[in-house]
Amino acid sequence: MLFELMAPFYDWFIKVANVDHSRRMPEWLAPVEGMEVLDLGGGTGVNARTLTGAGSRVTVVDASRAMLDRAAAKKVPARLIQSNAVNLPLPDESFDLVLISDAWHHFRDHAGVVHEVARVLRPGGRLYIIDFDPQKGKTRFLALLEKLVAEPSTFTIPDNLVEMLRQAGIKGDFHYLTANQFIYKGVKG
Repeated sequence: MLFELMAPFYDWFIKVANVDHSRRMPEWLAPVEGMEVLDLGGGTGVNARTLTGAGSRVTVVDASRAMLDRAAAKKVPARLIQSNAVNLPLPDESFDLVLISDAWHHFRDHAGVVHEVARVLRPGGRLYIIDFDPQKGKTRFLALLEKLVAEPSTFTIPDNLVEMLRQAGIKGDFHYLTANQFIYKGVKG
């Protein structure tokens, strides 16, 4: 519900909230040229636009029709698919790279998402998750705000995320981008 309402001004909001990292994506995810990229929870296509500009072929999957309609209205040059993250209508081993940016904590079934990511990611494919550390004060405040607007969030401690993904055959680690936001980088074995 929240994202259905936020879709018209989401791009503005992420800039004001200082969580729009789209310009840095080609650098952080390099190499991206010629790669098949899944932007899972990719909303209005902010990252997809940048990544296609850097030579990637991008598929945006999001549960919110309004967010995808906004991406289409902006003519984001990506394939746009409405789906939840635990039942992706995509073939096995079809992506070189999966990006989950500021969406992980919105997924209710983390184990199901991990299963699907591992399924659609090619062997040697890379997974990047950008999210917020629940051990940090600003993230606890964000969680409270999201709860107040009826958007239940499930933030994951970065070390726990690393272990969850390792158990699914994706090995990696994380580092902090800001005091409360981290990026996980992993490779499917």
